[in-house]
Amino acid sequence: MEQYGLDELAASAEAVMAGLGPLAVALAGLAGEACRAVTLDAMEGLAVERGRELLRGLVQLSLDAQAAAEVRVPQVTGADGVRRARAEPGHGRPVVTRLGEVVVRRIAYRSGVKGAGSLFPRDGLLNLPPCGYSWALQRLAVMFCRSGAYEQAREFVLAATGISIGKRQLEQVTAAAAADAEQFYQDPARPRDEPVLPGPDGRLPLVVLSADGKGVAMRPGARRGQAAARAKRARTFRKRLGTGEKTGHKRMAETGCVFDVIVPERPRTPGQVMCPDPGTAKDPPRAVNRWYACDITAGRDVTIGKLFGEAGRRDPGCQRTWIVLADGDNHQLGLFAAGAAERGITITILIDFIHVLEYLWKAAWCFHPPRDPAMEDWVIAQGLDILDGRAAEVTARISQLARDHPPQPGSEHAKIIRATVTYLQAKAPYLDYPRALANGWPIATGVIEGACRHLVQDRMGITGARWGLDGAQAILWLRAIAASGDHDAYWAWHITQEHQRNHLSRYQDPASLDLAA
Repeated sequence: MEQYGLDELAASAEAVMAGLGPLAVALAGLAGEACRAVTLDAMEGLAVERGRELLRGLVQLSLDAQAAAEVRVPQVTGADGVRRARAEPGHGRPVVTRLGEVVVRRIAYRSGVKGAGSLFPRDGLLNLPPCGYSWALQRLAVMFCRSGAYEQAREFVLAATGISIGKRQLEQVTAAAAADAEQFYQDPARPRDEPVLPGPDGRLPLVVLSADGKGVAMRPGARRGQAAARAKRARTFRKRLGTGEKTGHKRMAETGCVFDVIVPERPRTPGQVMCPDPGTAKDPPRAVNRWYACDITAGRDVTIGKLFGEAGRRDPGCQRTWIVLADGDNHQLGLFAAGAAERGITITILIDFIHVLEYLWKAAWCFHPPRDPAMEDWVIAQGLDILDGRAAEVTARISQLARDHPPQPGSEHAKIIRATVTYLQAKAPYLDYPRALANGWPIATGVIEGACRHLVQDRMGITGARWGLDGAQAILWLRAIAASGDHDAYWAWHITQEHQRNHLSRYQDPASLDLAA
């Protein structure tokens, strides 16, 4: 393009908005270079790299235009009651955005009183973050950090924005982003879910609560007392762990889930559960509207209390059937029972049928030769009996087999048989599978088992990772919020809370900020 054409373009742009001329000329130059590029990759590279700088200039131009038009406020009084009467324009503050660094210029209001800091009403209007990164850049960084290692997140942010953020800064941004996660679901103003409608049969969907724990490798100072003591015990071997010995470097992250269940039109039979026909389509109970919670700093009672709170929010009148799916941990079962009794709620606790099958398989190994095909038939037969409500008969049968073919005292087989019999006897009140199948209820903890994997293990179990308490809890909260489908709602709510903390709380009359617009 000829120079006179560029001059005319700059003059036309300046007529629209002061300072827009250089940007218009730069855009025309970029268009010319892109037209001369040979490959699409070269065109795209030019548009992204040079275009990012042009857009950064556009943001800077807008900030400068607003700064020039900032109105001096006649009186600014801080929350400390001190009046700031001296106004000093032109104070700049750098902020790194997704497009690059910009400088925000605004009026500073000073009091002259020692210890009373300056106030910047325009910071509140713009809702500037306390750190040097814009909210949009922080949100992008948090999305990468909650999904992968911090070093990978740094590389992704650099590739996506051209901005390099250090690992330590990414950790700080992530921890700050999770600051309001604990209170987010307790906010009474949070938008409610759509009302739950009855199914075709007129029944309301089930409310299912489930919880389980997953170990996370922690730094020495972040481990629980029992784990730290276990790590200090004398070991049998110097180079490796012996039977039953653990390193003690993990801390349990209690994961919970509340979800609705759409029951199938036709209830499943025990035969369909144990031996499904390959030629027929499966129609199991379907889990929808999943909500997750995950705590590593608090105890299991706190997580289970959150599950009851969410279930109560979904069904405040207790008009729906409440089911608890558990793996058989006695402490966890006690917490669920105590939580229901405290709230006056009737719940039905079911033990995960997959855990029951695992015990049956272990018992089968004790009564059959290795790789004996009859072993599978035996497990299927016992599983069908348990699903038909004959768990006591299965327990008696295993005990009789142990008497007919007694294992060697103290052997592994003897321990397995004793554990299987004890498990089936202790969990008998929670094995009402005939009722569950007849009503179309789920009988397996696949939802929470999957949550322990995709919510905890996939991020926290990265090779070589060792976590501190604050960093681990921040990541788990953010991953739980994202898995629940509330990322957008939480981020908007979080920024509102930050605006209150960082800006509005510093003024005696927050409405005075509007006068600076």
